[in-house]
Amino acid sequence: MQDSFFASTRKRKRSNQPSDRTKNTVAGNATTAKPRRAPKKKDESDDEADGPSTLADMNLEASEAESSEEEIEETAAEKRVRLAKAYLDKIQHDMDEDLGGFDAADLDRDLIAERLKKDDDEAAGKIHRRIADKFDFTSIDDTKIRSCRLGRGNNQTVTAVVLADNGQFFYTASKDGSIIKYDTTTLKKLHTFPGGRKGAKDYIGHTQDILALALSSDHQYLASGGRDKLINIWSVKDNTHIATFSLHKDAVSGLAFRKGSNQLYSASHDRTIKLWNVDERAYIETLFGHQDQITAIDTLSRERCMTTGGRDKTARLWKIVEESQLVYRGGVTTKDADGSERILYAEGSLDCVAQIDEDIFVTGGDSGAISLWDINRKKPLFSLSAAHGLNTTHSESEGDIDTPYWITALACIRYSDVFVSGSWDGFVRVWKLAADNKSFQQIAQIPVQGVVNSLQIKTTFPSKRTILVIGVGQELRLGRWLRVKGSKNCAKVVELPIKKSSHPIENVPV
Repeated sequence: MQDSFFASTRKRKRSNQPSDRTKNTVAGNATTAKPRRAPKKKDESDDEADGPSTLADMNLEASEAESSEEEIEETAAEKRVRLAKAYLDKIQHDMDEDLGGFDAADLDRDLIAERLKKDDDEAAGKIHRRIADKFDFTSIDDTKIRSCRLGRGNNQTVTAVVLADNGQFFYTASKDGSIIKYDTTTLKKLHTFPGGRKGAKDYIGHTQDILALALSSDHQYLASGGRDKLINIWSVKDNTHIATFSLHKDAVSGLAFRKGSNQLYSASHDRTIKLWNVDERAYIETLFGHQDQITAIDTLSRERCMTTGGRDKTARLWKIVEESQLVYRGGVTTKDADGSERILYAEGSLDCVAQIDEDIFVTGGDSGAISLWDINRKKPLFSLSAAHGLNTTHSESEGDIDTPYWITALACIRYSDVFVSGSWDGFVRVWKLAADNKSFQQIAQIPVQGVVNSLQIKTTFPSKRTILVIGVGQELRLGRWLRVKGSKNCAKVVELPIKKSSHPIENVPV
């Protein structure tokens, strides 16, 4: 009887050549051939017919060719375990490089837990970079703040600035309808899109104040919008005009490209938000809800955007896919410090917004207060009154009158604990979020003379430089009643230095 140990589970292929016995039978008398054996059913074993009958018939040495043909099936659970082990090995390798090759046994388990949490927050679009303490703000002085003048004939207020993600160039826009492209390192003027005379027909460009700029994350398109109700799309590479969108019925006050996409959001004083597909040069849809002029708009990578509605005192989160919106009521009041209920300053308008991550954003307005919001709460997590101080004016009838400096611009380093704000008090102020993301405090101020109408701050890639671009003018972006003495219409560039003991800051992947 054949031992089951030596039984082969592999089926041998039958030879297509006839055997010697068959040949003889065919050549001789066909009637003498044995009757053909009936075929076996599929569920019957072929071991007896096809398997080796003796030990000599077996090849106990498996060849490499046969072993390579056998495929090892992997279950879904085993695959997850294998990928998890590979992921942890990669984390261990990265930490060994950062910590100088420490042995794994010497590493604290909290380091791995912290890295896992960071990766999870990054995937969810939450804050995962705590970098505020890495900057050396004490070394920033007037010599580190570089200015680029607009040039002859461009003496209008700078209303908007936008910085490329790679930090190589930036754009400025002004009330004369012109757009200027600069090299960030040398501040050399690279190109100018001139503005046209007000009321000019068939002019390629803007004929009135430009109020907003936006740059796509792939550095392919530049979008500009202004009081002439137009949105112009420009080619960054060729410095040419591509298209004009003209569906808004009032001034275009805000523009934002969705991160990682060429989907454009535009906000207008006609109280609507419009969506555009720039690749197809097509209009998508219109969003309604604000009860006053929309003053600012911002967006990140998800298909949603955040807006402020001016004197309707609301910020709104627009969920495009769900076709819904969340409303956040502003109207922050500053009461007397002596404990009485007397209101000193009340928020009458929300003028600017900046999304820090997918869940947290900040707003500012004419009350001088900066408010920190969570999208899951209807009231601010934290509000700082008179964030830029008080402006004292003298009246013959009432004496000295203190009014807060408006918050005219906000910007942040995406997915980090750093954001900046501007007004006309003479400083751009840098703020740091608390560890629990429920409050913030000032950590630095950068001297800037004039009205700060626009801010952009980014950690560029691959140079890993953190650059702040400031648009400065003599009057407000949306008004002309304010004049700051001694100020100039220009753009300022500041590179935030890193402390010598700190590692370079990593950029956020698109």
